[in-house]
Order: sequence, then structure tokens, then C-alpha cells
Amino acid sequence: MRILLLLLCAGAVLIAGCGTPGAPQPPSLEIPKAVGDLKAVRKGDTVTLTWTVPEATTDGILIRKRGKMLVHRILPDDPASTFNTLPAPGSPAQAAPLAQLPLLPALDEKRAEQATYQDSVTPLLQSQVHSDFVRYTIIAANSSSRGSGQGNAVEIPLAPTLPAPHSLLAETVSTGVRLTWDVAPLPSGGRLNPTFSYRIMRLQDSTKAAEPVVVKQVGVPPAPGQMLSYIDTSIEWESHYQYWVTPITSWQRHGRHGEIVGDDSPIASVLAHDIFPPVTPVGLQAVFSGAGQKLFIDLSWTPNSEEDLAGYNVYRHTEGEQPVKINSDLVKTPAYRDNSVQAGTRYFYAVTAVDLRGNESERSQETSETVPRE
Repeated sequence: MRILLLLLCAGAVLIAGCGTPGAPQPPSLEIPKAVGDLKAVRKGDTVTLTWTVPEATTDGILIRKRGKMLVHRILPDDPASTFNTLPAPGSPAQAAPLAQLPLLPALDEKRAEQATYQDSVTPLLQSQVHSDFVRYTIIAANSSSRGSGQGNAVEIPLAPTLPAPHSLLAETVSTGVRLTWDVAPLPSGGRLNPTFSYRIMRLQDSTKAAEPVVVKQVGVPPAPGQMLSYIDTSIEWESHYQYWVTPITSWQRHGRHGEIVGDDSPIASVLAHDIFPPVTPVGLQAVFSGAGQKLFIDLSWTPNSEEDLAGYNVYRHTEGEQPVKINSDLVKTPAYRDNSVQAGTRYFYAVTAVDLRGNESERSQETSETVPRE
């Protein structure tokens, strides 16, 4: 009998435990989390927006239904502008988005898919809007157009940029590579107190995993329709280079400042082939010395200052003959002793300079010296 009672009590406990499942959970509203990492970059008149696509809802589960991402744009200082796609303060909450992108169901929690959208600010720059900046934000919404609100906002300056040069010429000169390009007229007026310059970029083709480098940033002359020129003296001879020029707008307002990178010019390719000889030596002098059987003429001249100078050649001739090089190897110093002279003969001398790539200068002005008879 006691065993029967124990079994009945145990069964009652089990039944009571199964009858308390806990508080029921409401169904998910499938509202995506807000976008919090929106970034914006402007190049020329094109603004590129990037952000991480939400993969979870506000209640922490993966998004399972198709939704949408609404791209909004607003001019903060001009709320009544027709370019605004967000409502002004006090107006209805609905506003037409600048663009609508699909929000697809999430595959897993680690995909971190990136979304991209591009907007042109050309209409804003050409209009009479009063804002110096344009602001963007993203609203992620579910299939019923319900969202968790605006994510982070980003601002882009509305200062004008110069158009890219139509042409860029690159040619080798004795001191490096000379670049020449056309300059567009400066914009009149202009928001954010803009100043304009050009950034010269260079890429060395022969370098593995090469990265573009900034060669120089040069200011824009005030007069329109001019050509700008710059010589890149930091090149390596016999190397292939690609050059392009990018307009830069620097802006400032109330302690804020920055720069806008314009569109790139066409690329100019060039082989920095050195065909330019050193400067012709000057100051050549010849002096006879010697006694008895040891006769010689000493030559000296002003040294050349080129960094790539390899040495000098010495040329000699007598009356009515053609000059002949008399040194077998390049002369490394600006002096030479001619030991193969004969008494009673007048010799004429000239020297040239030679660089590391074998380019030889013109012959110097001749000088002469006579070896006296014994």
C-alpha cells in the first residue's frame, strides 16, 4: 500500500512539472538592426557609400525574410531644399529615399556582407542650395517597411573640384622627366573657401608590388587657360614610369578643414632613357715639363659636377691631323699626363666628359703646347 502511494505522488510531481512551460515568447518582428558603420568617400563629384549589411534583427536572431535598405540624403543647412530625401523637423515621417537596395536573408552570423552605393553631387554643386555639406544615412527595414531607425550619419563637403586635365605629356629631359598638362579655369565663388592644387602621382612599372607615390603637389595659377609644367628629378634612368595628375581641393570652415580628391587625368607612360651627355669640360690647360729623355705634357681642367659622371676622355692631334683619343681607360680625375711626346712638336688637346651610361659630351675648346727641341 505504501509503495502504491509513493508511485502516485511521483506521478503527480511529473504531471505538475510538465504543466508549467514558462512565459510564451512573442513572434519576432523581423526588424533589422540599425546600420552603424556607414562610410563615405568623395572623388570628383562621385560619393561612394559603403556599410555592413545587417544580418540580425533587433531581438538578436538572423534575418530570415527579405527586406530593404533605404539610402537617404539631406542638406543640413537647407531643410526645405528639393534635394532633401529626409523630412525636415516637424514634417511627416515619410520621405522618399534616394535609393532602395534589397536586404536579403542572412546566411550566417559571420558573412559581414558589404553594401555599396554611389551618388553624384553634381546637381547640388550646380544648384543654389545653401548647405556646405551633404549628409547621408541608411535605414534598414523589414518587408513591412519597419526599421529600427537611422544609423550613423556621414557628411561630405560640397566644395567644387577642378576637372581632370584633358591631356598629360611626359618627356625625358637632361634633368629627369618633364610633365606638362592643361589647367581648367577656376570655379567662381565656391563654398568652404576652397583652394586648388594638382597632385602628381607616379608608378614605377619595373618595381614588383609597386605602390603609387606622390611626386609633388603644385598650386594652380590664377590665370585660366595656362599650361603647368614640372620636372621630376627623382627618377631612376632606364626605368619605365606611369604618371597621372589629380586635382585637389582644400577647404575650411569654422575650424573644420579637409581636402577633396578630384578625378585623375589620363595616364602618361614614359621610359626614362638617358640620352643626355654631361656638360662639356672647360678650363683646359697644357704645360710642358721634363728634362733629358723624360718629356711629358701635363693637362688639367675644371672638374664636372654631374652626379652620374663616369670620367673623361683626352683627345690629341698635331698640325694637320685628326684628333685621336690617347687614354685607354676613362680618366677619373680632371688631370692627365701625356708621356708620349717628342721634342720639337706642337700638340693640340681637347677633353670630353662621359657619364655612367656612356653618353659623351662635346669636345672642350682646344689648347696646345709645344715640346722644345733639345
